[in-house]
Amino acid sequence: MKSSVVPYVWGWLENTVMSGVKLVPLGQSAGQKILFALAEQIPAIVELSAHWPQEDIGSFTPAQVIASSRHETQYTRLFRS
Repeated sequence: MKSSVVPYVWGWLENTVMSGVKLVPLGQSAGQKILFALAEQIPAIVELSAHWPQEDIGSFTPAQVIASSRHETQYTRLFRS
């Protein structure tokens, strides 16, 4: 299972950083530097996450959920979905 988690985390990280590149004045080079800096930490993070108790796994991001739902009706959308 760990072998499939590393590419999943990489995909999540890349999507998140590229969203940041579009949303803030970050720039492609800065985005690539962030990806490079964080990519080397992915295997350790995956290993650590394999030992988390089931009851400690989850997230609570109500502001992100609200912003995401409002994006659909924006006059000018930043991302296609």
